[in-house]
Amino acid sequence: MKIAMTGGTGFIGQAFLSAWSRQAPPSEVRLVSRHPPRAPLPSFARWYPGNVTDRGSLAPVFDGVDMVLHLTGILAETKSQSYEAIHVDGTRNVLDASKAGRVSRIIYLSAIGASRTARSRYHRTKAEAEDLLKNSGMDVTIFRPSVVFGKDDKFLNLFAGMGKTLHVLPLIGDGQSRVHPVWVNDLVESVLESMKQPETVGRTYQMGGCRIYTYHELMETLKRSLHFRAIVLPQPETLLRVVAGMQEALLPVPFLTREMVTMALEDNVADPNDLVVSFGKSPYPVEAYLEGEFSSKKE
Repeated sequence: MKIAMTGGTGFIGQAFLSAWSRQAPPSEVRLVSRHPPRAPLPSFARWYPGNVTDRGSLAPVFDGVDMVLHLTGILAETKSQSYEAIHVDGTRNVLDASKAGRVSRIIYLSAIGASRTARSRYHRTKAEAEDLLKNSGMDVTIFRPSVVFGKDDKFLNLFAGMGKTLHVLPLIGDGQSRVHPVWVNDLVESVLESMKQPETVGRTYQMGGCRIYTYHELMETLKRSLHFRAIVLPQPETLLRVVAGMQEALLPVPFLTREMVTMALEDNVADPNDLVVSFGKSPYPVEAYLEGEFSSKKE
């Protein structure tokens, strides 16, 4: 099987390559992204420069492949990248290039909370991308994960670094919104299983982890598991929106955006949790990861 993967040089894309390296890999994996991979690729993988906003860069990569893994997405907008351009127009380009290349199936990584009526444009554009795929006439499977953690993630690594160096773990609002962190390997293994199961075509799966936390509980778990002292500090929503607006105006890549504030105030929970219900897995706990693999790599 030949597979093309958008966003393949990112955190989740690299987890797919690692998983394939541990088992029988596809005959060829084509990674298409704007930036080259930072680490050497396994022998079955090859990088192609391209961008989902440029259909012409996708067409030669998709030509002759059996399946496309569409992983590209952005959490924070920049002056050069909007949610509409990446999630909606990018998915439309992926579809057009897939049809031109006679691709038989697309698997799309969306997000829990994707809805046309969501408060955040992030989730509304994810839903619009899903609708494009569902109405395309192609064989499509959609995965909606909660926050994904694992090696090189931008979530636990970020907060662990802040807690250890600044001794402060800031919360957006009162920290009572809920999140359902899922280990990247659990997510990847489920996607790989779905590739072998024709009955997963046309399905949308919500993927959560072992436990639902409030953000406040998750920060306390981080402190306890990694053995550092830090103040968990709730921040007023109004203040954070002002700070985020200033960053959007002044920084090329803002650390915090107003959309991110909106998303952090909403629950992000898999209901049902298809990792368990549909794929029969026992999710890897955040605590086990923090006290094991995460701590080992920091030593």
